[in-house]
Formats: sequence, C-alpha cells, structure tokens
Amino acid sequence: MELGKLKALKLLVSGTLTVRELASSMGLSYPRAAAIARELIGEGYCEKAGGRVVMAPNVKGSLLKGLADRYDLETLLGGSSEKLLLALSKPSSLEELRRKTGLAQSTTYQTLRRLMALGVVRKLDGLYTLIDDPDLKAFLGLLEREREATGLEPYAILIRSNGFKLKKVPAGKQARGSLTAFSLFGRYGVEYTSPHDYYFEPAKEVSIEEVLVHALTASEGKAEGTMCAVFYLKNLDKIDPAKVKPLARKFGVLSLWVDLQNYIKGLQVLNVEAFLPWDEFADKASLYGVLVSLPPEAEKGITVLRKLGEKLSTTVHAYLFGGANLLLRGLKKATKDLDVVVEDKGDFSKLRGALLASGFKPLGEKELTPSDRKLNPSGIYVAEGSPRFDLFTKVICNALFLTDEMKSRAETMAFGKLVLHLLSLEDVFLLKSITEREGDLEDMATIIRRGGDLRWDEILKTYLTEEEVIKKHFCFTMLDNIELLQRREGIIAPLHEPLLRHCIDIGILQALAYGRTNIKGIRKLIDFPEHTIRNRVKKLAKEGKILKRRKRGRLTLALTGRGKKLIFR
Repeated sequence: MELGKLKALKLLVSGTLTVRELASSMGLSYPRAAAIARELIGEGYCEKAGGRVVMAPNVKGSLLKGLADRYDLETLLGGSSEKLLLALSKPSSLEELRRKTGLAQSTTYQTLRRLMALGVVRKLDGLYTLIDDPDLKAFLGLLEREREATGLEPYAILIRSNGFKLKKVPAGKQARGSLTAFSLFGRYGVEYTSPHDYYFEPAKEVSIEEVLVHALTASEGKAEGTMCAVFYLKNLDKIDPAKVKPLARKFGVLSLWVDLQNYIKGLQVLNVEAFLPWDEFADKASLYGVLVSLPPEAEKGITVLRKLGEKLSTTVHAYLFGGANLLLRGLKKATKDLDVVVEDKGDFSKLRGALLASGFKPLGEKELTPSDRKLNPSGIYVAEGSPRFDLFTKVICNALFLTDEMKSRAETMAFGKLVLHLLSLEDVFLLKSITEREGDLEDMATIIRRGGDLRWDEILKTYLTEEEVIKKHFCFTMLDNIELLQRREGIIAPLHEPLLRHCIDIGILQALAYGRTNIKGIRKLIDFPEHTIRNRVKKLAKEGKILKRRKRGRLTLALTGRGKKLIFR
C-alpha cells in the first residue's frame, strides 16, 4: 500500500480528523490530503461523517484497527510487504515468492527480513509462512477477494483469477467471456445440467483440455468431480494429457488431475472427497456410453504371456517395462497394459503373429488416443478380458533406446518360447519420469518406497547417455515429475539437484540458440535467479560450450560448436 495512505490510517485509527487536520498532521497540502482521504473512502477503509474522516464501521476497518494495535502498519503493508503477504497463502520458498510476486530476489529477501523482524512471517523447514494470526489472515483474504472481484458482474462468483477470470453465474445469465467447464460438456458428448453457467474471461476459443481443467477447478463435491472423470474417459481420443498437465498446474489443480487419472483406473487417490465411490462412477459412466472396468489381476497377465509363449514357434526375447514390470515383481496389484519392447522387426513380426493367433486384434489408427500416438508404438493389441498389449521395436515410448546397458541390468523370466526380461527398476523409473501416462507418478512413488535402494547415479547417467543418442531433451519433463512427486508424495529424489543444474544448462544453451546474447535476455526465457544463471554460464564457458566476449564494453555470450551439439531441434 502507498506510504501516504498508511500514515493517514495510523492517524485515523486513533481518532477522527478533518481533512485540514489530516493535512497538518502529515505535513501535506490540503489537496493532497483530500486526495488520500478520497482514496481511503473509495477503498472502504474510511467514510465521511459530519465533515470529519472516520474509520469505516465495517469488517475491513475493524480488522485494520486490530492490526494497527499490534503491528506497525508501514512495515506490515508498505512497499512490497502487502504483495508478499498476499503471496504467502501457503508456505513458500524464496524462489516461489519471487515468481509469484515478480519482485527482484534482493527485494523479496529484504522484505521477508522486515516481516520476520515484525513477527508476522516465520521460516520453517526452509519455507516462509505466515504466523497463525486470524485477523491478519482474514484481512489478507479480504484484500485478495476484492482484488479478484474487480470488474465482475454483480451476480457472478469468481472461481479463479490470475490475469484471467474463471467465474460462474446463474444458468441463463449473460456474462463477459467464453463459455467453458461444465457448460461445454454437451459439445463433447456428455450432457450435464448445472444450475450455473461457467465463463472464462477474456473471451477466447476454449480447447477441450481447458474445458476439462476449468471443470476440475470449478468442481464442488464428489458428483462434479466424477463427471470430470466421465468427461475425460468419454473423450480419451481427443484430450492430450501432456496439454492438461501444465494447465492443471496453472489453475492449482495438478494434484486433483493426478487423482483423476488414478481414480479412473481404480487406484488410490489422495483426495477421497473429490470423487464418488468407484462402482457409482462405473454406473454413471455407462449412462454416457463409457464402459469402465478394474484392471485385470496379475494372473491374467501371466496367462497371456504363457499363451504367447506357446504360440511362438521360435524363441523371442522381449523386454518388459511399465506397470506390468512392477506387477511381476510384486510391487503392484494390477495393470491394464503389458508394455513390451523387442530388439528388431523380426522379433516384432513373430510376437505380433502370436498375439493374433491368441485372439488379439490391432487397434486401428482412428482408435488411438493422442497419448498413444505420442508414444509411437509399433502396434497396440487388445482382446476382451485381457490386458492391452503395447508393443515397441527398439525405441521405448518414443523416448529411450533399448541399450546394451539396459539389457545387461534386466532380470529374466521364461514363458515357454517367450523369454521375458524385466528392465531394472532404475530404467523403469527413468522411463516413467519422462513420459506423461496415467499412473506414472503413482508407479514412481511405488518404486521408491518399495523397490529398495535405487542407484540414482545410474538413472541420471542413463538419461544423459540416452539424450545424446535420441537427440531429444526430456530433462524438463523429468524435473517436473520429480518435483511434483516431492510436493504430492513428500518424496525427495537424490538426483533432483544435479538434474536441476542440467536443466538450467540446457535452458541457457537454448536461449543462446534463440538469439539471446546476455544474462538479461536469458532470464526472459528461463525463470531462474540471476546469480544461479551467472554461475552456470561461468561453468559452461569453462567447459567450452559458451564463448564469453566483450563488445563495446559489454559482456556478450555465444554458443561454441560444442554447445551447439547439445541443442536438439
């Protein structure tokens, strides 16, 4: 808040003043004092009574009086303090606060120090948090709602805002923006009657992924959460999960999105209040022509593998990854898919023949979902009552090559002429960390909790080797999933710090490839503290990947030939 207003409020909480008395007490001109008084009245802090300015007899005025009695208002709300306090709705790191507020790191740190000295902010387990002061939290909540509600229709309820507005109005009422969330479910085959219409402002063409995320954000109660699950299953062939994830993060429903993916598979969810019991979900889904079933038990998967081994005329070596790998290790109770990779087209042809002879049918191109296409399998085969068979040749999920090192770490199980090699848990974890499939996060947590001591250095080494071979960067997706695992499951993966450094390095090199030539330009593309970027630039220059030179007295940066080799288009 502006310093002049805070000084005026400090005077007014102690008694009433005329504008002239206010000007004299503050050492201001009469017009300036009058302008401050008008602003405080307009913002609901004060009102005019009998020619005098008085604190308003409302919740806002009452809360501010209580805060003024305990804290120095200029320190509490002056300068960057108000913005920082509003950003502390939940415990946050220094970097998170800097990103939320847009403040410089030094300003963020100095303001936090002042607020900690005032006693309203504490640092616990490396995170900054508000003290448990009900009046302060109520006052900040009021400010937040006022800020969000600016420009809303009088009958609208704001659901979420951050440079946009997601809102609901009584059904049939007109509002600015574009219809979204449950209001557009009918467009995608899920007729749903709601007492509200939902709008996104400013107006735009709303994608199907945005419809889903907006609905998750607006969901109130188990019935609406379950309808989101029905909508997702009904439109599996249209929705791209890789597009949903960043949207879910933006709208603060990332954990709910992960829960939804687990829920539709019959797996455990963190927020049990978000969805109806699974059998009720199955009944509701059937009304919209969506048939759901729990994953087959382990024995069904083993039966399929034995049958394939019997159908093969010659020995085929195949490598198992994904949930079925965990199933056979006893780390998982059920899975819907058997994910297998073979080394060449010959083995693919033999295994395909055995699948067809066992009653499996290949999925046609039109039956593939966006997720299926992105993983680029050699073939997907289905049979009623059996797990789905996803078959890859040499390259796993369009992300990793089946290398000799992977094969040497695998454990072998024989099913007749089908010799099945279970990729190591390290390789399964790596693969799950760089793909965007349902249940991957849950499986990553299972591997860490139940899989014994993982060789983290081996996981990172394998990824860096694969990056060079396949010429793609999956490190940002991997970092994203590992950080989500930490936030959602409380699991800290030891490779986080070296992976973070690698991501920063790649981000710097990519920024230079896009034409940035200095630290300021790099920061516009990668959101990391300036001192961190400088340290990594120094390291990259020492490794011969960046060239530092002076041009007209200014430091400029450029890629070397060695650095260019790490940029994959």
